[in-house]
Amino acid sequence: MDDRKVRLRIVSVMTDPQGERHETKHARLGALREEHGSVVLTYEDEQDGERAHVVLTASADSAQMRRMGAMSGMLRFEPGVRTSSAYVTVYGEIPVSVFTRRVALETRTDGGNLHLDYDVYVGGEKTSSAEMVITWKA
Repeated sequence: MDDRKVRLRIVSVMTDPQGERHETKHARLGALREEHGSVVLTYEDEQDGERAHVVLTASADSAQMRRMGAMSGMLRFEPGVRTSSAYVTVYGEIPVSVFTRRVALETRTDGGNLHLDYDVYVGGEKTSSAEMVITWKA
């Protein structure tokens, strides 16, 4: 199937170990394709002046997010599993892992959404609990 243009809304809520909540909301234009029972979303992201190309692949029970830019890396989301990865930056490699509580994917003919609920660990220490909801419409 060919890529379809979509509008994305990305809402991320991170709660640090002290209980302080940080919420970000972004609107992006992207592309969607379906392959092998998965949804693949691609979009350009910009945060704090840093641009990156993001490829998000999601199925009913897992997801993977690849980010390619000044800070590049890949995160895998599998419920009940802590997966390890690393972000590569101009300053070196930063070890990152996520423990995923939930992956929920809903698709419709006119759009869909992906809900990720997970904990983030940097250098072995928990730095936040996070929820990310990505909604798309054709």
